[in-house]
Amino acid sequence: MRRTRLVAALSALAFALPACGGGGPRGPEDILYAGLTPVEPTAGTWQTWVVPNVVAIRPPAPPTAFSAQTTQELVDLRALALARGPAEEANIDDWNAGTCRRWNEFQLGLIIAPAPANPPRASRGLALVSVAMFDAMVAAYDTKYHYLRARPSAFILPPATYGPIPDSPGYASERAAISKAAAEVLKYLFPASAAAIDARLQTALDAELDSCACFQSDVDAGVAIGLAVAMQVLAYAATDNGDAPQPVYVPSGINGRWRPTPPANTPALLPGWGSVKTWLLANGSAFRPGPPPAYNSAEWIAQRDEVLAVNLSLPANPQRATIATFWADGAGTVTPPGRWNEIAMGLAITEALNECRTARLLAVLNTAQADAFVACWECKYLYDIERPISVIRRDIGVPYDLWVPFIGTPPFPSYPSGHSSTSGAASQILGYVFPDSAVMLAVMASEAKDSRLYGGIHYRFDNDTGLDMGRSIGTLAIQRAAQDGAP
Repeated sequence: MRRTRLVAALSALAFALPACGGGGPRGPEDILYAGLTPVEPTAGTWQTWVVPNVVAIRPPAPPTAFSAQTTQELVDLRALALARGPAEEANIDDWNAGTCRRWNEFQLGLIIAPAPANPPRASRGLALVSVAMFDAMVAAYDTKYHYLRARPSAFILPPATYGPIPDSPGYASERAAISKAAAEVLKYLFPASAAAIDARLQTALDAELDSCACFQSDVDAGVAIGLAVAMQVLAYAATDNGDAPQPVYVPSGINGRWRPTPPANTPALLPGWGSVKTWLLANGSAFRPGPPPAYNSAEWIAQRDEVLAVNLSLPANPQRATIATFWADGAGTVTPPGRWNEIAMGLAITEALNECRTARLLAVLNTAQADAFVACWECKYLYDIERPISVIRRDIGVPYDLWVPFIGTPPFPSYPSGHSSTSGAASQILGYVFPDSAVMLAVMASEAKDSRLYGGIHYRFDNDTGLDMGRSIGTLAIQRAAQDGAP
């Protein structure tokens, strides 16, 4: 037998482990975990996002130490250790770089292709997967420190392990729980990629067993936890309006109000996104800013002219052109929320965040970014502000052959800037988690904001307002994080 596989039937709510040696209170016949530096022993009590009570989905007790099932699982692990080769070791190394990190990278790849996502939908998906991973991690850690089952390496005649073995109980596997939760939510978001997602899930489970860090029953319990969490996250997604039909948007034709922009003249994108359910805000209008300068007022005209002047000066300001290009993040990229996920994971690697802290970081970051897009879109379609390209063409009369924006104008109203909103939220949160990098992150957010002016697609008032609104949402996220039980 090359490797053991998942038990076939797993219920979202019932955890049916084999009866031999399973269930009942733990006793002196067990070999129990007794670590000297336990990993995050309180993580099972941290505040979850969707799962109301992780104890309710806690699996029954694992097989006892000297049961026939545990004995057989040890035999199977020894066989896996003997058969382990370079391919298996490379897979273990890959996943040991971080389970949440690898699933986050995988999701960003799905956002890029084969069906590129727009920023609001990308932010919603990142929030749903991050919340699923976090809640699954909490549930797994609740189980770990409740049962205190030792890992295979603590048993008599243990299998040869590969890679570092975490100083935590083995039952249930957090990698299996996080991976199953992520995979199920990703299949909902990207149904055409279900086979690739399942294949990626299998590599995560294989790594857990091939390393001999966990028993098969540890992995099975983790998978069951992950599935139970995913079902609750998917139930949330079914009621958050993210999949609701979009209302019909009809341009008013009034000067100063949005209309489709050249060259594609694409219809308005997601005019109803402002009604999507928020994670932190009461609703999409909770942090609504005041209106922008009135159309054709002195301030409006000055900022309209600034867009044109800045764009025409880009050949003499290559640094501005570079900033506009770097932060463009248009169709076929990871999108702006994905960009901030990449920044977050880079910092998490530098600061050596453990799995629990990485899961928490992603959940706080991506719920805030999702709320920033909902709030931004609510405001966009309320104020319905015309893009610079439309105003400059009509009111200044600059023809197409003399000026086009440095980057393409996206198909939705101008005020406020989505890039600025999500950058304000993300930079605020990352500065809280990584205080030594707070100044650098604030500078990056300011660059992201200004990139939209340099790109010729936003007025300065779009960008400044969006950044301020995003920072307010980020502050709200920090307040929640400060009370989530993570010491």
